[in-house]
Amino acid sequence: MKKLAAVLALLLSGSALAETPSYHREHRVSLPGSGHSWGFVGLDPTRPYLFVARRENGLTVFDVQHQRAVKTVAQSEGANGVVFVPELDRVFVLNTDGSLGVVQLSTLKPLKRIAVAQSNLNSAVYEPSTGKVIIVSGRRADRSTLFEFDPKQERITGAHELAVKKIDPLLLKGDGSFFLPMRDEGQVARYSASTFGVLDTWQFADCPKPSALAQDVERQRLFVACRGKTPLLIVADRETGEVKAKLPIGRDVNAVAYDAQHRRLLIPSGVDANLLVIDQQDADHYALAATVSTLPMAYNMAFDATRQRAYLPAMDYVLPATEPKADPQFQAGTFSITTLALD
Repeated sequence: MKKLAAVLALLLSGSALAETPSYHREHRVSLPGSGHSWGFVGLDPTRPYLFVARRENGLTVFDVQHQRAVKTVAQSEGANGVVFVPELDRVFVLNTDGSLGVVQLSTLKPLKRIAVAQSNLNSAVYEPSTGKVIIVSGRRADRSTLFEFDPKQERITGAHELAVKKIDPLLLKGDGSFFLPMRDEGQVARYSASTFGVLDTWQFADCPKPSALAQDVERQRLFVACRGKTPLLIVADRETGEVKAKLPIGRDVNAVAYDAQHRRLLIPSGVDANLLVIDQQDADHYALAATVSTLPMAYNMAFDATRQRAYLPAMDYVLPATEPKADPQFQAGTFSITTLALD
């Protein structure tokens, strides 16, 4: 009887282990290049490609399935980010010189480069209900600009200047509006994508610098990563802005992803060189499930919900011990993409 009990206990423990996710580094691939900075990464919605904006080294297209670079898009120097419009067979490239590159998605052929602003294009989203691409440009003193771009006609159709120093990536709500984090002003606003009128403005206690956003549409929750002396994740009602929960997170967070399939949040910190996995127990209760090591400065991320993989670019760096605090000096030839398995 004791032997039978021991066998049953072993089987049950093995079953529990099998159900526990195995978080681990699956790959780390180095990509050559003389550049010393990079921007955002984006997943191709039509095939297993990761578009990596490497600024001085242009736009690298990386095959995540075979873990190799496919090509660097021609005439893409200064690439800072991308936005996909697959129904038009287009990917638009945001550039540090204020121009917008137009690339045929299927062939990766560059078609043109359109002058948009005199300052860096930071990020963009494609808003399907209006058919617009909304482009964020800054930083220019205390002002930033939201540009409306018609991807069919491939031209700017509107510009809206805001008294905002720094606008981090927008989050589409899915109802014809979008959330806009204002890091330096300590606020999150919601705008109409059709009129660009302000619909809501929220300021959360203990959140001096909201930087990255994600959402759980089913449970109507907005997730706000807050920078500051005590970094926090704010969980708020998506309709009212009412705070439902607060959790400690890593420093200088630049990206947040919500995994709806497993009801968890993925939050990388380039300063702390880790990725937090936070389980959602219900709409208003959350618990840290794991801390996965990454690389220092791996602050941007693309999460592939289908493959359950997170892709994080980084470079080696030197930080001079000076006052005031200097920016990191990134080392050429050290750029890499880390793939974390989360299943």
